[in-house]
Amino acid sequence: MDQKYNVPALDRANAVLKMLSEQPYTWKLSDLSKQLDISKSTLFSLLQTLERLQWISRDRHETYAIGSALGQLGGAFFRQFNLTEDFKRLAEPVMLKLKESVQLAMLEGGDVLYLAKVAASSPVQMVSGPGVRFPAHATGLGKALMSNLGEEEIRQLFPQELLPKLTMHSIGTREALLQEIRQANENGYATDIQEGVMGFCCVAAPIRRPDGTLLAAVSCSMPIHHWEGKKEDATREIIALARRLSPGI
Repeated sequence: MDQKYNVPALDRANAVLKMLSEQPYTWKLSDLSKQLDISKSTLFSLLQTLERLQWISRDRHETYAIGSALGQLGGAFFRQFNLTEDFKRLAEPVMLKLKESVQLAMLEGGDVLYLAKVAASSPVQMVSGPGVRFPAHATGLGKALMSNLGEEEIRQLFPQELLPKLTMHSIGTREALLQEIRQANENGYATDIQEGVMGFCCVAAPIRRPDGTLLAAVSCSMPIHHWEGKKEDATREIIALARRLSPGI
């Protein structure tokens, strides 16, 4: 990611939080200042702010540890992965109906991070299991996941106009990507026609929270020779699956 958009105060806060997570109630202000090479005056203001936000806590010995607010945020992070269990249960009948693999993923920076997969019994499979990352601009999942981002957010994710082409069909420019994302937002789904992997196509739809923001996305991928015969059914099934997985919708 382009370093020119970095916020130094957040980098310093992140360094403090990492130290406190590894050794709680060990470090005082002066110790942290030496270890992190941050001036005491700057660090004092930072620690005061973090304590006010309950991101850190301080004991009677003036040492610090991670605070309750971060515990709540961390809980929210892990709760979202309850989604994977619902996905496996609800995606199974979709896979059996389409006889094609179904994936669940989230956006992490400029990449798609695959969370779960219900694989069809096809001998030919995309590499898209849990933990695999893939450039978001080259996938239907990525376009679906970016469909409610503003143009400035997308420009920050992709600061260069030219985008790396994974295949001859990959989107090659940021402007073309913006157009595809606008179309995905309008349609409620996105497609990838051999853009990420030659010989494979997919259709993807976003999973939304009650407030309309995106939580994750689901997709169905298949070999290109299945696409024309199955794309309408796959689009309908994936949109319906995304809606069923959207909490409170």
